[in-house]
Amino acid sequence: MSEPSSGKSRYEYNSAELELKMINLELSNLCNLNCGFCLRRAYDNEGKNQIMKLELLERILPELNQLEMIDLTGWGEPMAHPEFELCLEKIRKNFSGFLSLTSNGTLLDEEKIQALIDAQVNIICFSLDASSSTVYQARRGGSWEKVEKGILELVKKREQSQDRLPKIYASYLLMRSYLADLYPFARKMAEWGIDGILFQQMGGVFQQEDLKEITYSGYYGEDFPDAELFQAIEKIRADFQGRLEVIFPERIYSQKQGGCGAFSLTQLFIKANGEASPCCALAYSVQLLNRQKELVQFPAYILGDIKKQSLWELWSGEQAKAFRTQMQEQGFADACQDCIGLYLKREQ
Repeated sequence: MSEPSSGKSRYEYNSAELELKMINLELSNLCNLNCGFCLRRAYDNEGKNQIMKLELLERILPELNQLEMIDLTGWGEPMAHPEFELCLEKIRKNFSGFLSLTSNGTLLDEEKIQALIDAQVNIICFSLDASSSTVYQARRGGSWEKVEKGILELVKKREQSQDRLPKIYASYLLMRSYLADLYPFARKMAEWGIDGILFQQMGGVFQQEDLKEITYSGYYGEDFPDAELFQAIEKIRADFQGRLEVIFPERIYSQKQGGCGAFSLTQLFIKANGEASPCCALAYSVQLLNRQKELVQFPAYILGDIKKQSLWELWSGEQAKAFRTQMQEQGFADACQDCIGLYLKREQ
């Protein structure tokens, strides 16, 4: 989900004004699913398949209330942390701002549902990518019935709570093979009583066969009819007005858009092992297809480590400041190379 707006566009800041406002905190890099389209498959094993140790989390707890937003989202399933409920409790006791997370929903149980409500999590987004058990099995595996039961129970408990939190969203990763499922997905989510749906583009492609699945013409120069997709989603928004908030996917262009369309310059990504990076895309070394459709290795870009530095020491370090300066002056940093994030915008 997007961070709270400051009233300024992403690149209207000067270096003196930039403050750390948000962190993505990767409680777990473990995942109990193995989806074929997930970029975890393309990341190397450095810092992968780990959980954030409690003593590491506790190092930054005193700093959290200086932030505006914390998103417990990374390259794993946060609820796979064996002490997820305790982590959530500790974070909320030390942080009064906007708290969100993304989950695949397969590990929801009574204890986790109650922990989400007790911690007054503002938003949870479930990565579903399907409208039925058949589609879910084809795309994600796992138990659709278990996910449905968990989300319905969360909706019920949320409605009984005083604050009516968390707001509940579901996301759908767009692929050509599954575009006919978009409307049934919206209908199913409305039936479940959730608050909104989020359509997302396949941001990075790590195998040639996936080029035929992307749903945009920009960046890779494919022939996809972008306008038809946005018209279909506009119809969903109109038909479900008042029942679902519909968040449009990113538009992906053939030219750089002047900055990153995915990550703000006022946030850090903290990996489960404590390493910090400007964004999730730079947190791990990964093999992706570049714009020329060649498979290349993109190295990780690490700013420091919370085992050794505070959040604000990381933020004010020379490497972090140099990255932000390049982004502000050029609209991109050398570490970004030719990342697809430089070509996208979420406009609706």
